Amino acid sequence: MKIRSRITVGIVTLFALAILAGCETGPEVKSATPAQQTVAVAAKPKLPPLPKGSTVITTEQVKALVDKGPEAGNYLLFDSRPAGRFHAGTIPTSLSLPSGEQEKLDKDGKAHPLLGQDKNKTLIFFCGGPTCPFSLKGAELAIKYGYTNVRVYSAGDPAWGKAELPFVSSPKFVKDDNILLLDLRAADKFAAGHIPRAMSLPAADLDKYKEENWPSFKGAPIVFYSDNQADIDKALELMRDYGLSKATYFPGGLARWQKLGNPVEAGAKPAPTKLTFVRKLNPQDVSIADFNKLLHDPNVVILDVRADAERAGGSFKGALHIPFEQLATRFSEIPKDKQVIVHCATGIRSSIAYETLKAKGFTNIKVLNANVKFEGGTHKITE
Repeated sequence: MKIRSRITVGIVTLFALAILAGCETGPEVKSATPAQQTVAVAAKPKLPPLPKGSTVITTEQVKALVDKGPEAGNYLLFDSRPAGRFHAGTIPTSLSLPSGEQEKLDKDGKAHPLLGQDKNKTLIFFCGGPTCPFSLKGAELAIKYGYTNVRVYSAGDPAWGKAELPFVSSPKFVKDDNILLLDLRAADKFAAGHIPRAMSLPAADLDKYKEENWPSFKGAPIVFYSDNQADIDKALELMRDYGLSKATYFPGGLARWQKLGNPVEAGAKPAPTKLTFVRKLNPQDVSIADFNKLLHDPNVVILDVRADAERAGGSFKGALHIPFEQLATRFSEIPKDKQVIVHCATGIRSSIAYETLKAKGFTNIKVLNANVKFEGGTHKITE
């Protein structure tokens, strides 16, 4: 296994993490020249203010609570990102609570039932990093309804990943999505019963799989499960070594799968020597390669829905800027006679922007569902 430098979580400050929002390990495409495609300055993004009455919680503190579990730690951890992001990979023990769901109930003067009855329990909200607005909105609404111990994990999932901490996938993701599902138990256990679609790759054989044996697409969603957490940890460390940034695990393995009432298959199905993954883009998604080409097309409008502060680090030259929060009132500024491609920092807000504009009657919207980072007059896009 390759020797890797480790991040000491406790010394990573929130300010330093601001530049990491939306950035993940993976294949990248850089701009041709700064003059052609980007405008950048030295200023770093200004972090949005925390809701009054809330406090920041660090990666180290979140990890300590996760290690205890919600009951012993007396906390609830909420993933404020859209549900699809939660299902694909979230921080262990978290619950899916998109801020939009809270806002819908708030219009009727109601708090979301997931917040619970205990107004003194620690409630933690996180989303896609320091500049992501969803966790701030979630925390704000919790405070509005009388919750007294509200924390914001501002660094969010980018910092969790940067600290080389694991993400978990949901049963729905394991059942329905386009993934590689790998069972790390011994071959005889797999043959006796396994999750449908899984392939057998015993943890004892992991060392035989070098980087060339894994998918060349570094954003491939690989999900492991086992009855031995040490085997899962070993597999996820190997994936980090090989830059497969979307690897997660399914907590509870086959026992949890069965407890949820899901079907089980039997029989041998060993993983092939060469694991492949065929990516399937959503109809509205544009690939990184195509986006890079379309940057030069005068008939294409790039719509930047990041906040004003995020653009301090740079932007695509000529992009139309409408902050995500203003789309509902400024959509008339968006042309309908040209192809429009929406981007943000991580793909979260751009995906929601697509749904917002679709509801307004737009049929010419595409989405760059990827991480976008500007630095030093260039841009970097990763899966």
